[in-house]
Amino acid sequence: MIVRGKSLMFSLSFLVLLAVTGYYLMNSYYKQLPLLTHDLQETAPTGGAAPQGLMPEQLPESHTEPTKDFFNEHRLEREKQRSMQLELLREIINNVNTSNELRQEAQQAWLVLTSTMEKELAVEKLVIGKGYADALLLLSDDIAHLLVKTEGLSQAQAIQIIELVASTLKLDVSNVRVIERK
Repeated sequence: MIVRGKSLMFSLSFLVLLAVTGYYLMNSYYKQLPLLTHDLQETAPTGGAAPQGLMPEQLPESHTEPTKDFFNEHRLEREKQRSMQLELLREIINNVNTSNELRQEAQQAWLVLTSTMEKELAVEKLVIGKGYADALLLLSDDIAHLLVKTEGLSQAQAIQIIELVASTLKLDVSNVRVIERK
């Protein structure tokens, strides 16, 4: 009974740590991203002017100044967080005291996490291959946020990127956000 209790506590601790790590990972990116965001409805050609409050020249100057290595810093932070998550999952999977149910949950979480990492890398390479200086994909559930390093993103380019990401990840275009970063 003691082993079962320890296993239950370990399971709960794992789930809380995984949730906190995921929450931190996503929020650490978004808190530092006061950027231009486009989605398909905002970028669809309407013949009118662009929506107010979205153009970079309308943002305060502090919001348009990127850090020198913005993409590399965020990529390294994402990799660090993912490594911690994978290490925790590895410990759970390899622990002899782990119940079969928890081991299967950890294995499933491992597969989901590695699949997400592969998707992010594939989309980033596709966007860079389209001629953009850099790209960083943040994939959460069924929503993709793609940061693109560019000096001015037209509506047509934003739509093209949204469609590329949506088709690659098999997402609805309304679940893809493109964030321009200079």
